[in-house]
Amino acid sequence: EALMLDDQGYVASCNATNFFMVRGGEVLTSTGEACFNGITRAAVMRLCGTHGIALAARNFTLLDVYAADEAFVTGTFGGVTPVRSIDGRMLPAGLPGPVTARLAELYRAMVERETQAAG
Repeated sequence: EALMLDDQGYVASCNATNFFMVRGGEVLTSTGEACFNGITRAAVMRLCGTHGIALAARNFTLLDVYAADEAFVTGTFGGVTPVRSIDGRMLPAGLPGPVTARLAELYRAMVERETQAAG
């Protein structure tokens, strides 16, 4: 995947998925102004709110991403997929990091519930 920047140089998303990073326990994602606002992205943002996980949608730079503890991407086929490194820089939290692992499990459980409810 490639990180895509908006016209002001802020991280917008990836070329095929939406990007999130975690820093100090807070999940960060772009404002949504220059990315596709996918269903999985919205679901993860709702899960953060529902489960008390700090979330901010704001502008951040590639340098901010380099300082992330962990990162993940979201998409229809991959759900919540952990990121191991950014531009060859290994993320310190491991794969997956604790926040990413929690969100991946919450997302998996939500999809399972919705699939069962749909019959």
